[in-house]
Amino acid sequence: MSRNQDEPSPWRLRFDIGSTLALVWIANPTGRRLLIPDVHLYLADRYGLLARHHRLRGNIRRAARFEKKAERHFELGGGEPPRPAAAVAMAIPRTPTLVDAVAHHQPDDSDDAA
Repeated sequence: MSRNQDEPSPWRLRFDIGSTLALVWIANPTGRRLLIPDVHLYLADRYGLLARHHRLRGNIRRAARFEKKAERHFELGGGEPPRPAAAVAMAIPRTPTLVDAVAHHQPDDSDDAA
């Protein structure tokens, strides 16, 4: 199984999660302050990608654990599930009107501004 070039490696995902959690702990060692939603959404994305990696490799139990963490962070981040797609009708666009809006110099025009 080859990995898609757009997806980060599992080591990169682990590093991202670990460094984010370390920075959160440094900024908030007591854990009394709430994280901003962007941090939760970032962690949800990283955990989700890691869960996908493990699911593709056949480790269902580990994938389920990471999916659960991703869902929890997604909810804490205030993320909304994607809305269902719908077919929408659009009006047919009008034919474009082509205009020659370039000034052409006429040989008999005078340059007199007065």
